[in-house]
Amino acid sequence: MTALMPRYSIVVLTYARDAILAEVLERLRQYVGHRQDVEIIVVDNNPPCAARADLLAGFASARLIGDGTNKGVVARNDGFAAARGAIIVALDDDVFVETSDFLDQFGALFAADPALGAVTIRKTVRGDTRRRVDLIPHTNKALDLTQPFETFRFVGGCVGFRAATLAAVGGFLPDFFYGLEEIELSYRIIDGGWKILYHPGVEAEELEHPAGRRPKKLVQTDRLANKYIISYLHMPFPYILLNYMLFTPYLMVFSGGDVSVLGAIGQFARWLRRRDRPRRRPISSATIRYIRACGGAVWR
Repeated sequence: MTALMPRYSIVVLTYARDAILAEVLERLRQYVGHRQDVEIIVVDNNPPCAARADLLAGFASARLIGDGTNKGVVARNDGFAAARGAIIVALDDDVFVETSDFLDQFGALFAADPALGAVTIRKTVRGDTRRRVDLIPHTNKALDLTQPFETFRFVGGCVGFRAATLAAVGGFLPDFFYGLEEIELSYRIIDGGWKILYHPGVEAEELEHPAGRRPKKLVQTDRLANKYIISYLHMPFPYILLNYMLFTPYLMVFSGGDVSVLGAIGQFARWLRRRDRPRRRPISSATIRYIRACGGAVWR
């Protein structure tokens, strides 16, 4: 009997969160463990541990991959490469999907629009009642998050991708270990002629668990350095000048000053000197029109 080719691949990246990962997988097992059209791929950034494979019991199709090293966020690409589904869901190991039919909703959205490349969802953080502007996949932070809208960036944690989109534009850049890598990939998605949709019908809760995370100042410094790199790679003139002038003070306020601007500038300068770095490729005028049609600010 020929095994059914999965339509959906759920790629879970994990590091130093075994107990939470077990809960995340148990939630998925309740939703999709019985389905033959779903495969689970856990990308393991931890040192080798045979016991971790036991967490995959109860799924119709599940695999654990990894080479025993912590590659950072780019390890998601290993999961993408291994995925067989036409729709790939990238899920973090501390994010609990709250919507039981989330895969069917993703499937219907991608089927309805052949130009749709990615679906970003409504995400909250456990115990945080604030309106988290960093979780809003748009430069307009006043948008009604109960309504769907076309956008030009996605927020990580739980994202649906068309596999053909990732094949066309590539996955996450190896230049980023952690921080704002979603924005860089978003630029390539929309510059490739694909759309991104915010869909509040799928909801997820993130723990923002500290396990596996570095100190806040180092994380925010990496984010600022990555923003300098992303702007250099994709932002056209003169928007790049505005971005460099205004994003730094914005992040300083957002982080409560817990960031090293000089450290970020130093990281960016070292990246610029690398011979193997990607070359600058500003987004096209068509992409600028798309961002504006979505109500977005190009310089941000």
